[in-house]
Amino acid sequence: MIFKKTAIVISFFLLLEINAYAVDNKYEKLTEEASFLLKEYVDSTDGDVKNSILSRLSVLSNNNPDNINVVRMYTGILSSRGEYKKAIFVLESFNRKNKDTSLLLHECMLKDRVGDYEESCYRKVISLKRSNGINDVDYLMALFMVGDKNFDKDKSIYMKGRDDNDDLKIFENKKEKILNVFYPN
Repeated sequence: MIFKKTAIVISFFLLLEINAYAVDNKYEKLTEEASFLLKEYVDSTDGDVKNSILSRLSVLSNNNPDNINVVRMYTGILSSRGEYKKAIFVLESFNRKNKDTSLLLHECMLKDRVGDYEESCYRKVISLKRSNGINDVDYLMALFMVGDKNFDKDKSIYMKGRDDNDDLKIFENKKEKILNVFYPN
């Protein structure tokens, strides 16, 4: 059961933003190494092995703090383990220097989950999305989490011309339920 939860949470963070990130050549090897470690982590049932893998990912993340792929995988595992404050610390460092909205949304939601709600964090995601003309699920999530009056209007725009809106079912829940689904520990 815990393995299944871990795999689901990790998968969520890896797929949080479907807009695939092109992997720069300088990051390709590091991304492959982190992906291998992530796979080993998910496949393992041994706590000591998992801790060893997590240590290796921590070193990889610390040595490559601007590699979005490594940071995403490392914080995904931390989050799946319930190590929210540690994940927040890593994400804050990354987000101070980079403008990746999915990792910023991840940071905002983690802070919210531990009781440190920051509307300004979500508003920054909204502002970045709007400035880039992006109306996606991350944008809608940020709107939803702050109770923005534009949520329903922008959700309708997002749904226009789409046959499958299953990704929007999450918004049938209350904010607290969403946070507990994504961060169950």
